[in-house]
Amino acid sequence: MKALLVVRPDAATRPGGDLVHADRTARALRELGVEATIRSASEPDARGCDVAHVFGIFEPETARRQIDALRAQRTPLVISPIWLDLRELFTVGRKLDRALSARTPRGVAKRLEKLRRDEARLPWTGRAARDADRRIAAQSALARRADVLIAGSEVEAYLYGARLRAGDLPIVVAHLGADTVAAEPGDGERDAVQAAVERVGVLCAARIEPKKNQAALLYALREVDVDVTLVGDAYDAAYLALCRRWATPRTRILPHAAHEDVRRMMRDARVHAHPSWLETPGLASLEAASAGARVVAGDRGCEREYFGADADYADPSDPASIRTAVMRALERPPRAPGDALALRLRERTWRRHAEASLEAYERAIATARRAG
Repeated sequence: MKALLVVRPDAATRPGGDLVHADRTARALRELGVEATIRSASEPDARGCDVAHVFGIFEPETARRQIDALRAQRTPLVISPIWLDLRELFTVGRKLDRALSARTPRGVAKRLEKLRRDEARLPWTGRAARDADRRIAAQSALARRADVLIAGSEVEAYLYGARLRAGDLPIVVAHLGADTVAAEPGDGERDAVQAAVERVGVLCAARIEPKKNQAALLYALREVDVDVTLVGDAYDAAYLALCRRWATPRTRILPHAAHEDVRRMMRDARVHAHPSWLETPGLASLEAASAGARVVAGDRGCEREYFGADADYADPSDPASIRTAVMRALERPPRAPGDALALRLRERTWRRHAEASLEAYERAIATARRAG
């Protein structure tokens, strides 16, 4: 079988979890005998391929051009939407960031108290709501053009039916894999990274952006006696400035680092904290857990489906909840080889993910043949 795996045109210059997802899927598919090729293009050419697999509909216009091209070629189509409902980010999340922009901690506290009172009554109205609703409608239309959808969790599969109105399509659940490659020694030439590896404390390895919620993490830990390291690309200058606002002398904010260096940070971190608004469940959290770190995750996405009772969870809208979760994780004993979380992650392999993806490909090909 020949499979074309399609990612964003800017995936190489703005890498993210979707590119890692496609890369690990392709590697595992090749081990199963599939001729899997990754292509980053607006209008991918799938001629000669048995099936095409699009990763992500989070940028609707980009995904529409890709899907239009593939449908015009009559290629059996599988889509991994990589989609979760971000409406809370657009309402509560934005108000949280405005609260964190207050001049003093006392000002932040007052705004957070107001947010707590107002949160349950926040209206889904106004321009932001209308824009988000239009975006969801466009994403729903894109998802429904697939022959088969792949979800990264049962939670996602439910949302594809309930929110994207695609429940009448075949949906294959393919849980993401946890990388287990051992960290390699660094080359000793990256001083900032080396220092962070030696003194990492609480780590958050993720793109620095509102969805990942690092500003709330830094605010929550500003008075905790622990080093905090953020490592990841930042494309939002205003949000990076908000993070720096709550940085302390024990905070390091590093740009994108080599994978082996990030793995070493994960291995040496006391806790990997990623109180994101929504994740499936966050490839960085999976990788950190497989490297032996204690994990703090958000409680809005699919994290519990992956980590169960073997991680600590935080309300991403509440810095006090984030602080409590991190403190609880810090008080846990160090992870031991073969512990409950390690055993749980052994079930989450890229090979199993690829096997489920291959099932989706075969179903898409069969559907296309019947439509003939």
